[in-house]
Amino acid sequence: MKIAIPTNDRVTLADRTGRAKEFAILEIIEGQIILNQFLTNLHEHHDHDENEEHGEHTHNDLVESLQGIDLLVLKNIGKHLKSDLAKAGIKYEKTNLNSVTEIQDFYKCAVLER
Repeated sequence: MKIAIPTNDRVTLADRTGRAKEFAILEIIEGQIILNQFLTNLHEHHDHDENEEHGEHTHNDLVESLQGIDLLVLKNIGKHLKSDLAKAGIKYEKTNLNSVTEIQDFYKCAVLER
C-alpha cells in the first residue's frame, strides 16, 4: 500500500492539503515500510487569499503528482479537492492523528490486519 501524507515540516500532518509544502510518501508491505520519501507539492505555490472563493479552482497538478498512490491521508478536504481526487480515482481518508509517525504506525498495523 502506497500512502501520501501532506506535511509542512516532515513531522506533523498539514491542516490544508492543497497548501502543504510536501507529501510524505510511504510504501508499506506486510507491515514493513519499504519506501519513505518526500514529494514537493507543486500546487502549494499557488497564492490564494484565505477568504477567496476559488470558483473554477482545480488541484490537477497536485492530483497528477499523486498518481500511483493508493491512499491520501488528510486532516481536511474541500469540495474541489474531493472532486479532483474522485475524478483521478485516488482514495482518501480523513484522520484525527497529528503526526506523520502516528499515521505511519497506524497504517503499518492496518496493512497487517487486511
